[in-house]
Amino acid sequence: MNRSGLVLYHGIESGPELKDYGHIAENAGYESLWVTERYFHEEIFSLLGYLGAATERIKLGVGVTNPYTRHPALLAMATATLDRMTGGRFVLGMGRSEREVIQGKMGMAYGNAPAVMQGGVSLIKRLLSGERVSDAAGPFTLRNVRLATTPIQPHLPIYLAAIGKKGLRLAGAIADGVILNAYVPPSYVTYAVEEIRSAAQEAGRDPQSIDIACMLVMRLTDDPSRMMPTLKKRIVRLLDEAYVGEVLLEKGGFDPSILGPLRESYAKDGGEQAVKLITDEMVASFYLTGSEEQCKQRIAEYREAGVDLPLILPRLEDYARVAEAMRNA
Repeated sequence: MNRSGLVLYHGIESGPELKDYGHIAENAGYESLWVTERYFHEEIFSLLGYLGAATERIKLGVGVTNPYTRHPALLAMATATLDRMTGGRFVLGMGRSEREVIQGKMGMAYGNAPAVMQGGVSLIKRLLSGERVSDAAGPFTLRNVRLATTPIQPHLPIYLAAIGKKGLRLAGAIADGVILNAYVPPSYVTYAVEEIRSAAQEAGRDPQSIDIACMLVMRLTDDPSRMMPTLKKRIVRLLDEAYVGEVLLEKGGFDPSILGPLRESYAKDGGEQAVKLITDEMVASFYLTGSEEQCKQRIAEYREAGVDLPLILPRLEDYARVAEAMRNA
């Protein structure tokens, strides 16, 4: 049976609602249920603790948190605790977040993101193993620290989110799995998998041991054309991100020259004019849209490109319907 997971979007308003989402994913046979972190929305570890109590078998993952707003020692504490409370079902997903959020909105130094990620993962692994730590890793320093609790899993999996070459290769060198960015086209996946597995081999690891997960934003509909204006606006916001736009267009086989006028429009009018630069072909590549059969075919495309674990991300209002329709995709 194919492996797959579900991802919860933002907007959860109550415990009973969250419990229902957990039961839907578990009863449908999904391997894992992931909670995304978006600042100034629901707090992820609170949600995961509730889900741990509401479910029995399904793995629970965070996709993803970061070592800026949560020190690696705090992340190790949360990870060990959640793994204990869930009977060994937790998966830690980490990423570098965005400079605009960390430095711009929260006033925290962003620094060298690869060094922050590498140092954070190193310290978390050592703490989860029960080691007493008293040295530095990257920008972090711990002084005579040891966790009072350790996870149930002897090797708790740590996944890294990555999109650029440096991030992909770092993940291949040190992580158990990779979470590829939502909205990436299959051709990008092919490129990313090659970088990840090459870096793993250079680090003396088994390239096939790195689990490749990818969040797939799904809109199950019989009339994709009705959604086109909304989906195109979201792609404009995505491509406005520095470096992300360049990578996705280049590796996706699209013209990167649109980024200049697109970003100019986004700064001037919120992207109203930039929407005209987004083609239907780009929407079809970045999203999974259409009928149940069309969406299943698209999942198969991602598996063929190298994704081991598709993570299906529907809107909350479509969550139950998508979960049922894609349970065996």
